[in-house]
Amino acid sequence: MLNLDKSRAVIREVGVSGWLLSNIFHRDESADLVLDVPKEKTNTRPWFCVLFADRSPVKIVHRIEESILTHVPGDTVPYSTRAELEAALSRALPRGGKLAADYSRTIPVGSYLDHGTALLLQSAGAALVPAEDLVARYLGTLDDEGRRSHDSAAAVLYAAVADAWSRLAQAMRGGRTLTEGDVQEWVMQAISAAGLLADSPSIVGAGRHTNDPHFAVDGRGAALAPGDTVQFDVWAKEKTPGAVYADISWVGVCAAAPSDLQFRVFEAVREAREAAVSLLESRLAKGKPVTGAEADRAARQVLIDRGFAAAIKHRTGHSIGARVHGYGVNLDSVEFPDERALSEGACFSVEPGIYLEELGMRTEIDCIIHRGTLHISGPGRQTRLLTLG
Repeated sequence: MLNLDKSRAVIREVGVSGWLLSNIFHRDESADLVLDVPKEKTNTRPWFCVLFADRSPVKIVHRIEESILTHVPGDTVPYSTRAELEAALSRALPRGGKLAADYSRTIPVGSYLDHGTALLLQSAGAALVPAEDLVARYLGTLDDEGRRSHDSAAAVLYAAVADAWSRLAQAMRGGRTLTEGDVQEWVMQAISAAGLLADSPSIVGAGRHTNDPHFAVDGRGAALAPGDTVQFDVWAKEKTPGAVYADISWVGVCAAAPSDLQFRVFEAVREAREAAVSLLESRLAKGKPVTGAEADRAARQVLIDRGFAAAIKHRTGHSIGARVHGYGVNLDSVEFPDERALSEGACFSVEPGIYLEELGMRTEIDCIIHRGTLHISGPGRQTRLLTLG
């Protein structure tokens, strides 16, 4: 939802002269989200909007699509020709300061500005800088309603996993054959019954399928065998506009007790998760910032120290918002290093993983920074492997 007070605040916090948002064919989802532009609006011509910290926005729109930004306060400058567009940009862009725009050298999810448009803006006098910090503060932080919707979804997901494992354990103890698809169906039914939605089905993988972080069940999937590792990765949100996802991962074994390898792998990912949490809690208690890269390094070092360096496939966590992978700060020091600080309202996952040839495991929790402290979603994070015992 459009919130000019929030955009003005983040522009002041970051210290830029303005924030340039633009779009064509709705390619820049973040621009549409910041300005609350519906995807149903026709967008066959470029529009531009400059947000400022101390005055009303300036909008530049094509004459055949003038209505696309009518809901945004401020002056509107229409254009039809290239010359009119260049003149409008030259007048609208701030001089002598930095203009933030949606591009980034390191954060792909926030990099939409094409090179041609960047050259056009520079020719009109813009001194461009990445808008990644503004995007993280505007789209990557939650208000009270966002926290409520996230916590509500998290409660459903924890209950869905607990119920699915209870049914799985009872069936396998009784000698019933189950498939990955059976268990996935139980999870998705629980999500649907609670009135939540997800952009794709939850992950339920067993055996060697657990070493694929993005495993997708094919048909009914593989049958669960005694001793198998079973990985759950479950995400969903409420159906209301602006609702925020929850995203959790739990892991179990189809046995009364884990094998030595299963125990060692789980203990490593659990300790890695707790290392990131500990760093966040201690820094926040001292009023000091933590970057996404620092949190990732804290978790990653535990996995390396435990001898699993070669089995790490992904970053430690991602931003969570109206998309399950959001526009805020990620816990990442290696894929796309994120040196941005996790600020008040940030919502993100902590999900270190180990992926060996014979099995993989990850444990995932969701965190929100609220009033300077770390809030962990749900009734309680996983501290031991789920078993049939």
